[in-house]
Amino acid sequence: MAQDLLLGDVGGSGSRWARLSDDAVVWSADDLPGANPATGTVEALGRALRERSGEMGRPRSVVVYGAGCGSMEQKDRMHALLATEFKNAAISVMDDLLGAARALHGDGEGRVLILGTGMNAGHYDGRTIKTRIRSLGFVLGDEGSGADIGRCLFRDALRGEMPPHVQAALFGTKDLDLAATRSAIYGSVPMARVLAGPVRHLHRIREDPYVLDLLGERFGRLAFLLERELGRGTFRATGSVAWAFQDALQHALHDHGLGVDTVQRDPLEGLITYHRAHPTQAPH
Repeated sequence: MAQDLLLGDVGGSGSRWARLSDDAVVWSADDLPGANPATGTVEALGRALRERSGEMGRPRSVVVYGAGCGSMEQKDRMHALLATEFKNAAISVMDDLLGAARALHGDGEGRVLILGTGMNAGHYDGRTIKTRIRSLGFVLGDEGSGADIGRCLFRDALRGEMPPHVQAALFGTKDLDLAATRSAIYGSVPMARVLAGPVRHLHRIREDPYVLDLLGERFGRLAFLLERELGRGTFRATGSVAWAFQDALQHALHDHGLGVDTVQRDPLEGLITYHRAHPTQAPH
């Protein structure tokens, strides 16, 4: 049977998609909303898929690797969304850590780290994730993630502990209004995306001493967790934060006997390669 597969890499803040035929990528998009059935809503992604349906067509199979899709309940929620938009397609939903592992390691064994809006990590045996860290989400965990770093940025700005030039680069020249900022954060769904918002501007001032200290602190906490949970070793990483702050991440991990030998901005290209080599992995 000819390959006709829609692949989705769905993160907390955004998602990337590609429709594959036997010998080509016939449609792709990297500007659709994200979704996380564990911590936020999925409706915005559903609306975007509906609006773009004329472009992507009607694939026979849909495979999605999604943030927050670690439990059966969360997979079912994502599956229900996709089934509404792709009524005649065979659909498979897997968690984002498996997607990152397949993209970064293929059929090989190794460690994988996701560091974007959220954080996840584990050990991959070439088929499944055999060991993973205990995920606590962005409120209690996700050390080193965009939401984690962003929470520190908002805190320091609101408490007057951020250098003025850093605050201007991230938030503008006006002081943050405490009530409005609290309302924007606590009233948002998903909250993690709002918290991670200022981190996208941080790369421009990544050599500033305040920024280096903050990244060192948060990546150091991540490194401590990875060493404790998975032991010393080398990771392959993906995600916007890992990509933007590779040097700081490498330095913090090195101090804990850890390393990163590969960093990809996102796993979609690797997933395309993986599914071309494993067409039977798609649902039928």
